[in-house]
Amino acid sequence: MTDTIESLAARLRYLEDLEAIRHTWRDYCIRLDSLDWPRLADVYAPDAELEMVGLSSLGDGLDGRFKGREDIIEKFYKPAMAGVIDIPAGLFTTGHISTNMQIEHLGDEATTLAYFFEIVGNSRVLIGTYQHRMQRDADRWRFKFLRITVRYHAVLEASELAGCTLESVLAKPV
Repeated sequence: MTDTIESLAARLRYLEDLEAIRHTWRDYCIRLDSLDWPRLADVYAPDAELEMVGLSSLGDGLDGRFKGREDIIEKFYKPAMAGVIDIPAGLFTTGHISTNMQIEHLGDEATTLAYFFEIVGNSRVLIGTYQHRMQRDADRWRFKFLRITVRYHAVLEASELAGCTLESVLAKPV
């Protein structure tokens, strides 16, 4: 097999893009779980759209479409998180386990499908899917569109909750 420098460079760029797409997705989960609104906003393109399906079980007005980076944060994430923060336990609102990301790389755009398992407010589990349409920007890949679909939800029975916040973990780098 004889590869040219150009074909190797193209293959390397493709692999780097796949990793950068996964990195944006991981940034999303960590920034959401740590309630880092400015850095969460940064994973979205300024004119991005978010569609939420199946979260109405946590509160009215949470399902629907939100357009633009600012509205996505201010009208969706902040109200959704404010409704489930468990102040007495001192724990964070959400904890994500995200997996099985399928990526369709389309040059400067990509679409994905991924699963999530999320603990919300220390007492509810959500299981669902993320469907992303991402775009390459000058400094990183960003969400142009995100559909979050909750496929399953349940209330957990928990007592004697304790633990560390993600903020305290992130404050102690290795």
